[in-house]
Amino acid sequence: MRCLAFLAVWLLAFRVFAGETASAVATVTGGFVTGITVTSGGSGYTSEPSVTIQGGSGSGATARAFLNGDQVALIVVLTAGSGYSGSPTVTIAAPPNELGVRVELVPKLTVEGPVGIHARVERANVLEGPWTGWSNVVVGAEGTVLVDLSPGSTERFYRVVTAPFGFVWIPPGTFVMGSPGTEPGRETNEVQRTVTLTKGFWLSDHEVTQAEYQTVMGVNPSNFVSPDYPVERVSWHDAVEYCTKLTERERVAGRIPAQQAYRLPTEAEWEYAARAGTTSARHGILDLSAWHSGNSGRQTRPVKGKNPNDWGVYDMIGNVWEWCADWYSDYSTESVTDPKGPASGAFRVGRGGSWYDTDNAYLRSAVRGKVEPGYRNSNLGFRPVLGPVQ
Repeated sequence: MRCLAFLAVWLLAFRVFAGETASAVATVTGGFVTGITVTSGGSGYTSEPSVTIQGGSGSGATARAFLNGDQVALIVVLTAGSGYSGSPTVTIAAPPNELGVRVELVPKLTVEGPVGIHARVERANVLEGPWTGWSNVVVGAEGTVLVDLSPGSTERFYRVVTAPFGFVWIPPGTFVMGSPGTEPGRETNEVQRTVTLTKGFWLSDHEVTQAEYQTVMGVNPSNFVSPDYPVERVSWHDAVEYCTKLTERERVAGRIPAQQAYRLPTEAEWEYAARAGTTSARHGILDLSAWHSGNSGRQTRPVKGKNPNDWGVYDMIGNVWEWCADWYSDYSTESVTDPKGPASGAFRVGRGGSWYDTDNAYLRSAVRGKVEPGYRNSNLGFRPVLGPVQ
């Protein structure tokens, strides 16, 4: 975690005549709107025009235009939105006929770091906190610019929170867990219910590799041996121990605070991240997004070798099944908030299918496996979450 300084800037609109409407194009990275480029500044603007972002199969992105004289010189992304599979249309309001002068002081922040890294910007009214999430960003080549226009913004503190390399931020939200009765391959244990996750979390964008596992645990139990292949032949207990040891190591190194820990995702968190806002059987085209028996050569493959979903997460379907934290049980159709599964049971939950699987029965976001916690197999691995201590 590192703090962000913020810069207050004066925005000045001069007296000008109405003229030509400005235009711009949006850039999308990993399903988020990460930048907007002005292609024509137009003319005749006396105040900042409104900016509307629509299309691209996503939603939630907002932006603000800045003037240089009577032209639009810069458009900054205020919120990145999510779910964009293509470049949305950017519409800039036409210049007005009226004349006027406007001066405004607002904090402008630039998030800098490795290109493509995901970060969460938080703000607080006092330095001691509490800190609340304000915006999720993907760092661009020249940094990502944010402007806080809300009341009291000039008296706030800001910081940017990043996870270790290879983790992405999964925002809080509500989704429908399970599958509809018409979905091919559906099992009776996939009844649909509305789930609300009130807290976001950092999720590894890839399954734990053999190199990562051996660094932490000192052994590599895998059948298909290669450093960048997912570790397999690990039990639920092995996966939990890995998370515990990784937490201890990262705390000692000062890379995570005492209030955070690595753990397995809950079953609801896993499905929410796998869907990434979609409602179909799986995210994307099967052959482009997953290793399965039809394209894997009957073995695991390097992680991140297929397309990620719209939230930047790889291999949620295929390659290896993934352990979840929950004990397995059937669940009701009632709406729930932050579910964690039953307090005890005989089986743990596995999710996602693997290189071994061939059909719709196992290569879907809603499929639920029940596995004895001591079981080990060459098609079974895991990925961790980084979040508050529970």
